[in-house]
Amino acid sequence: MLPFQTNAFAMLNEWRPVQDAVASWVIHGALYRFPRLKVAVIEAGSKWLFPLLEQLADVYKKTPESFPGGDPVEEIKNRIHISPFYEDGIRDLVDLIGVDHVLYGSDYPHPEGLAAPRHYADALQYLSVDDQAKIMGGNLSRLVSV
Repeated sequence: MLPFQTNAFAMLNEWRPVQDAVASWVIHGALYRFPRLKVAVIEAGSKWLFPLLEQLADVYKKTPESFPGGDPVEEIKNRIHISPFYEDGIRDLVDLIGVDHVLYGSDYPHPEGLAAPRHYADALQYLSVDDQAKIMGGNLSRLVSV
């Protein structure tokens, strides 16, 4: 296959690697065993998170004993930080995992990124000024302890 050639299978499974990684952190217990572990998923958007959490909730209902640390959905929501693509719907992610776990990322200067990264803040106008500041840098500062 040539670079940049369309591949329907790859498009269908585009988010599989990040879903598998996040699922393994909770299913295999890394998030439970290492409570101070800090995780940020960047350069992967956020659309993959919604179906993953739905699937984990279903598996947890069927086999809670597989998750000795508790509800995997809550563990992911409370422990993992996500940098959504602008077009993924920032509001949906904030509603799902809370403003404290959303990180700013414009993808600039990549061609798929925002031409004017400051426009990212426009999508946050519905939030309080404090919550906007969290997403635009405060959450990352807290995450990396600077």
